[in-house]
Amino acid sequence: MLLSPSPTGTLTLTPSPAPTLTPPPGHRDDGGGGLGLLLILAAFVYVIGYAISVQLHPLRTCRTCDGTGLNRGGIFTSSMRVCRRCGGTRREPRPGARNLGRRDR
Repeated sequence: MLLSPSPTGTLTLTPSPAPTLTPPPGHRDDGGGGLGLLLILAAFVYVIGYAISVQLHPLRTCRTCDGTGLNRGGIFTSSMRVCRRCGGTRREPRPGARNLGRRDR
């Protein structure tokens, strides 16, 4: 609002023009779809890279025995037995290796 002096000495209030919310001419609003497209592209590249990695290296170190092939007993801690998860091979399939049909080389 603008205050303008009047000749009588009293102040009168006049409304100021309202701001416009329209974009300037030539401006194109794409709705922010660029970020979503970038995230989809990044996820696609990650999935393709992981699939190639599983094809090249389908096995990983067994998480249960930490690659030793043996587990210690629960009560008698000096006793050892073959790992139930990997069967003593010290390796287990990575997630996704079963889906691609690769288990061993």
